[in-house]
Order: sequence, then C-alpha cells, then structure tokens
Amino acid sequence: MQLLNTTTTPFGPPSDFHEAFAALYPRLVSYALRYGATYPEDIAQEAFVILMQREVPVEHPTAFLYGTVRTLALTERRPMKNKNLSLEVVVEQGRAAEADEQLLNAEVRERMRTLSPTFREALWLFVVEGLSIKEISDVLAIPEATVKTRIHRAKAQLRDLLNPSGGIHVLA
Repeated sequence: MQLLNTTTTPFGPPSDFHEAFAALYPRLVSYALRYGATYPEDIAQEAFVILMQREVPVEHPTAFLYGTVRTLALTERRPMKNKNLSLEVVVEQGRAAEADEQLLNAEVRERMRTLSPTFREALWLFVVEGLSIKEISDVLAIPEATVKTRIHRAKAQLRDLLNPSGGIHVLA
C-alpha cells in the first residue's frame, strides 16, 4: 500500500490545501447544483478525492475540480440532459463569494435564461466563478479562442436583450 505524500498537495502544503478546500467546496457544490445534481455535496467531495488520488499532477487544480464536478454532475443527471441549465445571478468577475447571496434585477435573471446553455455556462464560469480563460478552456475541454467567443457573444446577446432599443441599459 502506497502512503500519500503528506508534505505536498495539488495546492502546495497541506495548509494551502485546507484553505483551497474551504474556499472551493461551497462553490463546487453550487456548480453541481446548476447541473441539477441530486447529491452535489458528494460530487464536490468526490472531485477532491479524484484530484488527490491522481498520480500525475495537474497544472490547474481549480480548473480540474470544476471539470470533474461538471462531468460527475452530467453523468448523474444524464436522463435530464436536454433540460436547460439555470443561472440565477450575474455579478462582476471576482465577486464569486457573494454571487449566491446577491440577487440581481429580475429582468437580468429572466434574460439570462434565454441565452443558450453553452453561452450561459461560459459566462457563469468567467463572471461568477472568476475562472481564467485558460481554466474555462480546461473545464469545458474547448479551445481558449472558443471560450473567448462564447463569453463575448453571451455578453453581446445579454446586452441586446436588456436593451432592445439600442440605448444604454442601466445594468448592461
């Protein structure tokens, strides 16, 4: 039986791992819920276990965790795969800790639901979760240019939906 190396983790020393777990776990649970997972807490925990059991280190552990949660949640809800994902909140990038508590105008939430799931997902990961283009590319297993295009188009569609007359919407 091989013993785990207790001096280093995918996030560095054990203390850094504990900080990363405390910060990421609730976000990963929320992410799994957005995919309709029945057991989002289990999925988030399993993602950390899979990361820790890897023999080959990953370059971007946070992106790996999001990708693993996504895969596990999609696998769990496969019979419901044609249902749209729901994004409830859009906030400025980097404010992910407040994202689930802050509710935006009902108009913005309603317009977000009309975006295609691929655009909503890319925008969510960028704006709410604060992931980089590279990390989103890793999570979704698509080229970085595609991520940039999806985010740009999602923002443009949202702006057009919020302001069909061409003026400036207060929330756009």
